[in-house]
Amino acid sequence: MGTSTANVVEILALLILLQSVSSICNGDHFNGSCIKTEREALVKFKSSLLNNSNSLPSWVGDDCCRWHGVTCDDITGHVVKLVLSRASKLVLSRASIMGNISLHLGNLSNLQYLDLSLNPSLAIHSLHFPSSLKYLYMWFVVLDKCDNWLQSINMLPSLLELELWNCELSIIGDVSHVNFTSLEVLRLDWNNFHSTIPSWLYNITKLQNLDLYSNAFRGSLSTDISNLNSLAYLNVGVNSLEGNMPNTLNRLCNLIELDLGNNKFSGEISGTFGNSSTCIKNSLENLSLLNNSFSGSIPDNLGQFKRLKVLYLSENSFWGSIPVSIGQLYNLERLRFSQNSLHGEVSELHLLNLRSLIELSMDGNSLVFDIDPEWIPPFQLDWIGLSSCEVGPSFPQWLKTQKSIRFLEMSNASISDNIPDWFENISSNIVGLDLSYNQLFGTLPTFRKLNTTYANEYRIILLKSNQFDGFLTCSHFDATILDISNNLLHGQIPQNLSEMMPSLRLLSLSNNYLNGTVPATLCWIESLQILDLSNNHLSGRIPSCWGNLPSLTVIDFSSNMLSGDVPMSLGSQESLVSLHLENNTLQGKIPMSLRNLESLETLDLSMNSFDGFIPWWIGESLSSLKVLSVHSNKFEGEIPLQLCYLASLRILNLANNVMTGTIPTCFGNFTAIAMHEQKGHWEYYSNAGLYVGFERGYGENVQVYVKGIELEYTSTLRFLYSIDLSGNNFVGEIPQELMNLSGLQVLNLSTNKLDGHISWNIGKLSSLESLDLSENELSGSIPSSISDLNFLSHLNLSFNHLSGRIPKGNQLQTLDDKSIYIGNDGLCGPPLNNCSDDADELPKGHEKGGTTRKDDSEMVWFYSGMGMGFAAGFVGVCSILYFNDSWRCAWFGLVDRVYNKLWVTIAIKANQVKRKFLRNKLEGNA
Repeated sequence: MGTSTANVVEILALLILLQSVSSICNGDHFNGSCIKTEREALVKFKSSLLNNSNSLPSWVGDDCCRWHGVTCDDITGHVVKLVLSRASKLVLSRASIMGNISLHLGNLSNLQYLDLSLNPSLAIHSLHFPSSLKYLYMWFVVLDKCDNWLQSINMLPSLLELELWNCELSIIGDVSHVNFTSLEVLRLDWNNFHSTIPSWLYNITKLQNLDLYSNAFRGSLSTDISNLNSLAYLNVGVNSLEGNMPNTLNRLCNLIELDLGNNKFSGEISGTFGNSSTCIKNSLENLSLLNNSFSGSIPDNLGQFKRLKVLYLSENSFWGSIPVSIGQLYNLERLRFSQNSLHGEVSELHLLNLRSLIELSMDGNSLVFDIDPEWIPPFQLDWIGLSSCEVGPSFPQWLKTQKSIRFLEMSNASISDNIPDWFENISSNIVGLDLSYNQLFGTLPTFRKLNTTYANEYRIILLKSNQFDGFLTCSHFDATILDISNNLLHGQIPQNLSEMMPSLRLLSLSNNYLNGTVPATLCWIESLQILDLSNNHLSGRIPSCWGNLPSLTVIDFSSNMLSGDVPMSLGSQESLVSLHLENNTLQGKIPMSLRNLESLETLDLSMNSFDGFIPWWIGESLSSLKVLSVHSNKFEGEIPLQLCYLASLRILNLANNVMTGTIPTCFGNFTAIAMHEQKGHWEYYSNAGLYVGFERGYGENVQVYVKGIELEYTSTLRFLYSIDLSGNNFVGEIPQELMNLSGLQVLNLSTNKLDGHISWNIGKLSSLESLDLSENELSGSIPSSISDLNFLSHLNLSFNHLSGRIPKGNQLQTLDDKSIYIGNDGLCGPPLNNCSDDADELPKGHEKGGTTRKDDSEMVWFYSGMGMGFAAGFVGVCSILYFNDSWRCAWFGLVDRVYNKLWVTIAIKANQVKRKFLRNKLEGNA
């Protein structure tokens, strides 16, 4: 038996030797370098590239086996491996290959490995590969014109791994029979298929890794997924898949990682993970179901998935309590249950054996943490997210054992306590801290210098909306983003702020009781992007040192006691997007240097003592303005016509100044209001590579008088369109062109000297919610089209000279307050006194004819009647004279006598005047 086996081995060895000799002798004239036909195929490929003289510079000479990226078989000389990826060490330092080519490598008949990945300038519109290919990597190569890609791949029966991710593929294709059944790895992620998952995928039964992430796939995940019983990694995240999760997933006994996150799946998950007899519990390590619409309770059987390392169930609709069995997952490293509808208590039993845990995220639930203060956790956490859970009222004592915390989120956690002294001991690793919206009191916590091994890491400290008091000292912090707004801090802003926090990007100290001056040292922090010192007691002048802050986008010094002029240096901040100086005691004229702020979107100088004229250059230079508010100052003169160039303007407030002139007709050119434009953003963030969950910036805010009340608009500002010109001395009529602003919601022209009539087509302002025309000199009737304003909830037409019947219908029926119409003696009808019987309704001609008043129409009828009467009388008299001879003779005799008498009288008077003139002339000559 042994001898027979030895003979078989000898025969096989001899056959292999003969095959090798045959290959060498017949290998297309192999000469010890490479096969000629294969070298020619490679040269042809190079010549098809753009800038081919610089691409692949090592591809010269006869020995193609020595070319970079080319690997030949040591025995046969055939090219078996071609690596032209920029990710490869071979060509990483060289420019990417580029071109728009057909890829035909069929002559490389022994090629087994092809890597062209990470060449985004290479576009391939046709593919042809040798059937020997086993490994194909073409990620980040443009294949959007290659419609036959699937047919080409289907001719590769030996293919083991295929990676075509981020290739701009849009056609998934279909095949009647799958030939690449040996495939083990398939990555098609980051493409644009916009289709259902093709059925042929479920026939590749040897697949171990299937990645379909971010492809806009729709439809459901088929129950045939269980055919892929070798599958270890399945990722269909970030698509539009919907329906229930197939229960057949629990038959995938080799599945290690399952990612269904960021889809539209719904239903309960107990069918897949609630069965204790399923084999998936013995293999699964990573489970991500985040950001779907899953509901129901979290299965208690999840505690039997002992190999789980990652469990992401956040951003769904799970309800009920968290099963205590979760505490038995001793391999679990990352646990995310955030943003669900979970409730109940969380005790140390839920965390008892999670010795490997480094991330605990349960924020956005109604959970109550009831943990013994003396409990010592078995883990060291890196990330803790408990915002909007009930953690307090005491500051959690078990945190003092966590020496590795990098991110701590406990905002709105019902904590009413001071921060304990031991917090400083665990602060050296904290990169992100959010304790906002609690009732924390006492002095601000002290942080140790950030201990980090990452070069680009920085610290975010968010302590807003608490009750911290005392002084602000720089020894407290070492931060890049610092928000301590809405507290009880007092004292001065430290002068050495720039020294202690030289990398500061966002500083928000608003809504405190800080006094003193604005430190000039803030101008030294070149990285500063957002500066908010509003609503304090700061005084003195604004520093004039704003020339060295190239990244500054927001300045908010509003609601302080700052005085003096606006410094010219503010005009050097060319990146500035939002400038708030309102509600101070600033004075003087708007400096012309501000015309350089071409990126400015919000300019609020209201409630100061500025004087002079509104600068004309605002309309020409600040073309990006969305908000212009200068109300409650001392501006005079007319409205510059250049303001009409502000096509993006949404909010214009010139109220309560001493301006004169007329309202420009070109105000109808405000495109953003006319088109109800909602593009753009109203929140500005520090561009420091923000950590997920710690995004903080500056939310735009504007004070606007709406419905007679001053309101502050913040997050809803993007939906507001308002014009307020009240409290000035404007004259003339309300421009007809204003009626083109169909998106306008607030129009306030009160307390001016406007006359004329309310436009007959005011109903075109279909979005109007608040209209105030009170205290002017408007006359005529109220147009009936005002009843077409379906959103109108505030109306004031008081103290004008309006007359006639008040229109009825629609939204006007709800506006039944008499004060709306008071001071117009000529008005009648509900809610005022009833009209008399001779008070006619508004004629139809008025509705279409523009500005005709009721009084005018009565005069028209009067003169028309008088004319007709005169004509009738004249015709009657002439008829009598024509038919009665005696009357005719007497009439014409009378006319002749009157004519002669008048002629004689005039002649005598003329002769007397002539003689008197001659007499005076002679006396003068004498």
